[in-house]
Amino acid sequence: MNSDAVMSSISDRLGVAKSELLDPTSSDAAVKQAHAETHIIQETRSYFKNHGVDLEAFKEKERGDTAILVKNFSYGTTPEELRQLFEAHGPIKKLLMPPSGTIAIVEYKQSDNARSAFGSLAYRKFKDSLLFLEKAPRDLFEDVQNLPQSQTKGPAKSQSAKPSATELLEKKDAFEMANTSTLFVRNLNFSTTTDRLREVFHPLEGFMSAKVKTKPDPKKPGQLLSMGFGFLEFRSKSNAQAALAAMDGHKLDGHELLIKASHKALDAAEERRKEDHAKKMAGRKTKIVIKNLPFEASKKDIRSLFGSYGQLRSVRVPKKFDSSTRGFAFADFITAREAANAMDALRDTHLLGRRLVLDFAAEDAVDPEQEIEKMQQRVGKQADKVALQRLTGSGRKKFNVERGDELDQD
Repeated sequence: MNSDAVMSSISDRLGVAKSELLDPTSSDAAVKQAHAETHIIQETRSYFKNHGVDLEAFKEKERGDTAILVKNFSYGTTPEELRQLFEAHGPIKKLLMPPSGTIAIVEYKQSDNARSAFGSLAYRKFKDSLLFLEKAPRDLFEDVQNLPQSQTKGPAKSQSAKPSATELLEKKDAFEMANTSTLFVRNLNFSTTTDRLREVFHPLEGFMSAKVKTKPDPKKPGQLLSMGFGFLEFRSKSNAQAALAAMDGHKLDGHELLIKASHKALDAAEERRKEDHAKKMAGRKTKIVIKNLPFEASKKDIRSLFGSYGQLRSVRVPKKFDSSTRGFAFADFITAREAANAMDALRDTHLLGRRLVLDFAAEDAVDPEQEIEKMQQRVGKQADKVALQRLTGSGRKKFNVERGDELDQD
């Protein structure tokens, strides 16, 4: 967006002059401008979404051939003026301009007309600015047929209507699913697969599913290794108890199976550990790394910009030996929700002319087993490096030069 148009839009709404918003004696003029741009961006997103624009389409690289994004026009330009300008190249199907008046979408009925307008109007002077045109993504507008049923005008079911037989059967199946029972199977042969386990237990009454737990093979990327245990799910507790009595001690692929009941809330330590780890990692997403940061930006600017979206625990701006910044910073929030709000609001914001690139910072391992695995990987890499040096003959060597030996000199 045109930064001048953004500030003009904000000053017009507030009824003040731009010079009052961007006081040259103020030390946070850049932050004020970033806040103004963020507000305009959020308003623009909301407007386009309410008018059937699929915002996720902008993440795709493939471009369409009928819609054009119009940017960098002067503030105060009306939709009628843009329509008159673009209709000279063919009939327009749709023209959308948010209330901020900083960007617009023009959709033609024919791709030939859009191509002609793009070639003629790109970088053309319009009022006090040059028009910046960009081909809009393919499938930019949402299809009405794909909208959720609650947003369409289809007939709604009466709340007083009696449920059908099919609905009653579905409810019954759902109730039975809620009362299923799970068995924990260990001492599996590492060659036993999920299909093999399912084949053995499938004839049992009430059998529903079987699963052998696996993990990535560190020596063969892309392949999985069995962890030596798995789970069996049955339709009822009585079916599970019967299977336990019949199959406990059964030999499968040379291994005697050890089976015991596994309650829903305690579906094995491995499964519970992974769920807890995922929750911890989700809760630890409080630190944001800010890339493409202007070298002129200070810690005060970062705190002022990001502090508007939550309480900050800390702000860190790494510096070089000469005290100049490295072009990135970290903002750590108190809660993950505040960090997510800041990420969503500031992901397209510019600071001192640079678009901020935001991402969640990588956290340290919270699982002791994961930390041990990382240490083993580091030790393994070091051992491989030493072995490679021995094979290639690289590294430092000691030479004993005895008396009488002659050295070639260049």
